[in-house]
Amino acid sequence: VLGVVVLGIVSFVLLMFISAPYGKHLRPGWGPTINARVLWIIMEAPSPISFAVVYFMSDNAFKPVPLLLLGLYMLHYLYRSFIYPFRMTGGHKQEPIITGVLAFAFNCANGSTNAFAITELAPHLLSTSWFFDPRFLIGIVVFFAGYAINQHSDSILLSLRKPGETGYKIPYGGFYRFVSSPNYLGEIIEWIGFAFAAWTVPAWVFAWFTATNLVPRSFSNHRWYREHFSDYPKNRRAIIPFIL
Repeated sequence: VLGVVVLGIVSFVLLMFISAPYGKHLRPGWGPTINARVLWIIMEAPSPISFAVVYFMSDNAFKPVPLLLLGLYMLHYLYRSFIYPFRMTGGHKQEPIITGVLAFAFNCANGSTNAFAITELAPHLLSTSWFFDPRFLIGIVVFFAGYAINQHSDSILLSLRKPGETGYKIPYGGFYRFVSSPNYLGEIIEWIGFAFAAWTVPAWVFAWFTATNLVPRSFSNHRWYREHFSDYPKNRRAIIPFIL
């Protein structure tokens, strides 16, 4: 967990100056490449798999609160790992293996530590009284608000290109009225909600790491859109509506 904290700091600093080489920021010079769809599955699947393996090793796996938190985690990651890759419009592209290696390592650590914390290190989660704790109730509302923003924003992006089309377009609608990367905003909100609902150190570190990676990425996307589209909406912010 401490390693993830440090990695988050390092990632934030590096990504403020270097755009990670995938998606619209893909460029040569980052070593061997692999099919983007295959790479996505390889790097995302370890998260739900490691979470499930560690989770079901616990005698507390079938307690109500941990089960619900398992459901929240899997709601996001089963889609992100095994459904989203087949909806990607750029799944045929080649992307650097190095990005997948780093994500693979993080997701193994993140999934396993969160599962262990939920089942073994958080006594408050073993009682159904946690269902009525304000932190849990706030967390559930925040999680699903973020999930809705993330899913709707992804749907807008995926519908931009018609079959056979290539290239990029300006997305409109939903939270794209306010920011350039509402899908990232939604994901950050999701995991803040999860952290409130679980109230464990690994959950809060996960929310922290998500923000340290996606905030710089949103800045890169914002600059890219402004550089490539002269008619890009001037009132949009990068990641926080009206502010940042």
